[in-house]
Amino acid sequence: MFHKVIAKPVNLLLLISSAVWLQAAEPTWLDSVAPLLTSSQKKLYLSMKPEERASFERDFWIGKAVTAEEYFQRLAYIDANFGSNRTGSGVNTDRGRVYLSLGPPTRAVRIPSSRIFVPLEIWYYDAVPAIQLKTELRLIFYQPRSIGFPKLYSPTLDTIRALLLPQASVVGLFGPNDEISEATIRTTLNVSSVEDEIISAAVNVASGVKYSGNDEILGQITSPMEILAKQPQIDVQSRFIVARPKLYTLRAPSPNGGVQLDLSLETAVRRELDLEVMDGPIAVYGSRLRFGFSSPEPLRYSHRIDLLPGQYRILFTVDGTPYPYAVDLPDHATMSPIFRADETVSGSGRHTPFEFDGRHLEPNPEGSLAVVTLAQRGKVTWMVRRGMQAVWRSTSEGTQAAILQLPFRELEPGTYRLEAIADTGSQSCELVVQPGVRPMLTGTSVSFNANLSPALRLVSIGHQWLLRGNLAFARQSIEASLGRAPTSEAQVELARLDALEGRLDVARDSIRKVLTAEPNNFEALSVFAYIEARFQDYPVAAELYRRALAVQDSPTLRLALAKLPQ
Repeated sequence: MFHKVIAKPVNLLLLISSAVWLQAAEPTWLDSVAPLLTSSQKKLYLSMKPEERASFERDFWIGKAVTAEEYFQRLAYIDANFGSNRTGSGVNTDRGRVYLSLGPPTRAVRIPSSRIFVPLEIWYYDAVPAIQLKTELRLIFYQPRSIGFPKLYSPTLDTIRALLLPQASVVGLFGPNDEISEATIRTTLNVSSVEDEIISAAVNVASGVKYSGNDEILGQITSPMEILAKQPQIDVQSRFIVARPKLYTLRAPSPNGGVQLDLSLETAVRRELDLEVMDGPIAVYGSRLRFGFSSPEPLRYSHRIDLLPGQYRILFTVDGTPYPYAVDLPDHATMSPIFRADETVSGSGRHTPFEFDGRHLEPNPEGSLAVVTLAQRGKVTWMVRRGMQAVWRSTSEGTQAAILQLPFRELEPGTYRLEAIADTGSQSCELVVQPGVRPMLTGTSVSFNANLSPALRLVSIGHQWLLRGNLAFARQSIEASLGRAPTSEAQVELARLDALEGRLDVARDSIRKVLTAEPNNFEALSVFAYIEARFQDYPVAAELYRRALAVQDSPTLRLALAKLPQ
């Protein structure tokens, strides 16, 4: 009985103490805004009478870069997703501080597992006006040793060595005192298209920002007080920030099989512009142009490629600076988003990128034409709406694309909604009608047309089937290409195919004919070297690999040469 009498008041005391503790732990307004509050503001607030604090709390948001509603929404999000659900727990994490300062990223790429990289994610922001950063910001959050809370990566303090798995075979390839550039990383690491995004983000947080400029930006964006209080900001444009060139893409079903992808890059170039298309670690297409400008000149460059469905990395290298873009081509064709363009005249008599049903187009966000590519030939109904009311309607028809002349003269100035409706789907976009003359594009326009004959487009598809191991489809496309025109490209691919299928003598005879006409044909030399290696004539194979490398450097060929028996 004695123990029962004592137990009841003790349990009651514990319950009362717990309730008092929980009440005391309830976050106050002061706790919630602590990331934005200066010490003097905190002292002032605590010195006020309770009835005076309401006006302080209301006026606190005047002049801030965020409203009270948006701030508390961000705070709740980071506490729930990055913290422990207790108010203030999220801001104690790197991701939480960045999210509180900048809000949600424009897009995020998460890589939870990799053969060489620790778990990480990359956040992209199109721009950060609060620090006058007008180019894309890219932030890596990684888990050191694959455990614990994600840490914000610093290109200068961490370097790419921090992102590599300790057990990965590449972990020792970068020394602690090495000067690590993007080119060095790309040459050293063999990465997939998704992992390639890590490389650009690992070198600097924004294109053109170097050395301590990276940590200056990281310091600012992890300080909600500095970003959201609209205090004077440091102009980081003095660090030669260069935005990643704008790339327009337009896809349509290819008449040669696969997907027809049109690319338009707006950049400035002085000497050279290279294009490489990567399917994982494999380069499926490449081109190179040389220019002779005395200084960088504005350039609008367009290119058309036929690709099999899949995920690709499009790598443009402009005067030595690489710009990677990820492109996902689905298995099933769909109507494209609405695309703006102007019509141009092609005097070459040859096919060009952005050409549909004989009409040559040039991408222009202020263009007079609206374009949608079609999954199949058909009719498109176009409507212009103002609010819920349809104020204009028209139709157009096409094989690969439907093209509309926009009715600027028939619409009053203002903001409208343009809709394109077909049997296979619909698309819409904002349409702004302004008085006066539309701005014209300036700069030089260059289109790459050398790969657009039907024969070369077919052999390109055949080459991709071959790389994917589908030899039957590869032979079908290559023979169709040769039926159009007996190009050296198709003859090399057919020899490559014969060699893979074991017809080495046939392949050798074919490749010798190509090299008789074109002694420095890189692909022919590479295939010939492979054939001689299969014949176990290793000295001849080594010489052929060296000849090919003298024409064009290739990590794949250098590796093949190194693996030849001595």
